Amino acid sequence: MNDAVRPRVTEDDVRAYERDGAVCIRKVLNTEWVDRLRNAIDRIEKNPGPFTERYSPQDPGMFLSEKFMWTFDPDFRAYAFESPAAGVVGRVMRATKVNLFYDHLMVKDPGAVTPTPWHQDMNYWPAEGRQVASMWLALDDVDGTNGGLEFVAGSHVSGHRYQPFDFRGTGAVETDEFEKLPDVESHRDDFNILSWDMKAGDAVMFSALTLHGARGNTTSERRRRALSVRFTGDDARFIQRKKMIRLLRDPGLKPGDKLDCDLFPVVWRAA
Repeated sequence: MNDAVRPRVTEDDVRAYERDGAVCIRKVLNTEWVDRLRNAIDRIEKNPGPFTERYSPQDPGMFLSEKFMWTFDPDFRAYAFESPAAGVVGRVMRATKVNLFYDHLMVKDPGAVTPTPWHQDMNYWPAEGRQVASMWLALDDVDGTNGGLEFVAGSHVSGHRYQPFDFRGTGAVETDEFEKLPDVESHRDDFNILSWDMKAGDAVMFSALTLHGARGNTTSERRRRALSVRFTGDDARFIQRKKMIRLLRDPGLKPGDKLDCDLFPVVWRAA
């Protein structure tokens, strides 16, 4: 849980996160960490794990997804337990402790042109709480041409919960738990949409209830490697949903339990 090198988190950052549901934190990782994780991604690409998926197979470029790498790769584990990331999340959420929920690698190669649809994360997950967030780390320079993220500001406090989207291409997951997704893309002027150009090592932290999507990679030579680690804070509780992501294993929790367990370990505590 080494947090010796602490990226600067200001009160303005915290307030922006609370207001908008997303905030960009610059220089979360130094070049040594970035290179270490890029090398780890190379290993994952050569030796895919059980959660490897390829989204948008119709595209000429690959969109690769992998999850739970921290359980089998030492560098992804070190990022979760030893890098400054969890401490940044804890301070922005005003939490006293942070649990690792899961890590999610997303690589958009040149030609992976299909945008990632607008969605909220929490509606896929067996977790509920105000302190549930992602740290989306750029491992390449990112802008609007190679897969930058976009967010609907304030959507995390709108009170609306939207149907999860199946990223394998079959559309929204029909469930009466949530309402139909709005057509953000066709009515962009009706929404306050945020995005940031990012350097490798920068990160966006966003609430699991913030409506967001990602652009396609329309470049001919620039990759977009991103590591999105999902973290939870003090108020998060385990929940069963009708439709949700597949976990690595049964965490042994009951609905309403805190997430403290071997599958969702505590990775940071406030000093």
